[in-house]
Amino acid sequence: MSMSQIKITESARNGKNVTYIRETLSAVTKQLGCLVDLRGGKNRYELVFEVPSEYRDLLVCETEDKIADVISVNYKYSFFKKNSNLSGLKPVERELLLTSLIAADIEEDKRYVVKKLKAFSEYALDGIFNFRMKALKEKWGDILSYIPPNFQSAQLRDFIIYLIKDKMGKRVYFDEGSVYDKRYNILKRRELLSGDSGEISIVKEILLSGAGEIELASPLPKLDEEYIKQLYGDRVRFSNSYFS
Repeated sequence: MSMSQIKITESARNGKNVTYIRETLSAVTKQLGCLVDLRGGKNRYELVFEVPSEYRDLLVCETEDKIADVISVNYKYSFFKKNSNLSGLKPVERELLLTSLIAADIEEDKRYVVKKLKAFSEYALDGIFNFRMKALKEKWGDILSYIPPNFQSAQLRDFIIYLIKDKMGKRVYFDEGSVYDKRYNILKRRELLSGDSGEISIVKEILLSGAGEIELASPLPKLDEEYIKQLYGDRVRFSNSYFS
C-alpha cells in the first residue's frame, strides 16, 4: 500500500497545539489506518501522519480544519490577551469576554485560515500565523479598538447575550465534566486557550462551540451553572439522566 505524509510543526512553547490536532483527529486517523508520530523537542514539536495515499486528500481536509481551530482560537486568544487592556473586569470576567469575542466569528475566521492553507506540503503553525494571516490580525485589531478599556462587569452579561442571541438550532450536550456535539464527539477547543486559568471552562467550551442550546445530562460546576443561567436562560434543556 502506498503511503503519503502530512507534517505539522510548532514552537515548543505552543506544543499543545499539535497535541490538540493529534487528539481531535485520533478517530479519523485510526479509521483511515494512519501511522501517527508526535515528537517533542527543545525548540519544536513535530506531528507526522503517514496516511494511505488514497485517503490523503480526506485527511488533509480534516487536518486543515483543526489547524484553523488552532489559529482561530489559540493564536487569536494570545493576540487579544496581549493587545487588550480591560482594567474594569475581574480576571474570570476578562477571560469570559475574550472567549466570547473569539467565538463570535470563529467560523468566519476558520474559513479564511483554510483558504490560506491550500497547496501546503508541511504546516508550520507559527510560520503560517506570522506570515500568512496579516488580514486576520488587522481584523482582530479592529475588533479590539471597539472594546473600551474601562469595560465594566455590569455590561458583560448584556454584551455576551447580544453576541450569542442569533446562534439558534445548534445544540451541545454536557455530561460529567465534558461537552459533546450532536454526534457525541467530545469538544476540546477550550484546551487551546493558552495561559487560561481553567475557571468556567464549561462555559467557555459551550461558547466556543457556537451552540444556541444546551442539554444537561448531569449538574454543572457551581460557577459554570451561574453563568449558563445568566447567558442562556430558557435555552437550557435537561435530559432524563439529569434527575436520576
